[in-house]
Amino acid sequence: MNCRRCHHTDEIHKTTTSSESMLRRGSCQIPDCTCNQFLDAFEEIDDEQL
Repeated sequence: MNCRRCHHTDEIHKTTTSSESMLRRGSCQIPDCTCNQFLDAFEEIDDEQL
């Protein structure tokens, strides 16, 4: 899965905790990338659409 902000993969984003949760990914490890948190497409799901 790719980050909505920087479009790099979730694997390259450093985890902020010991768990490997997709929702807890941290900053991107690509040199010169300023993305500081993994942003996935699931954050845009609206409860009214379900």
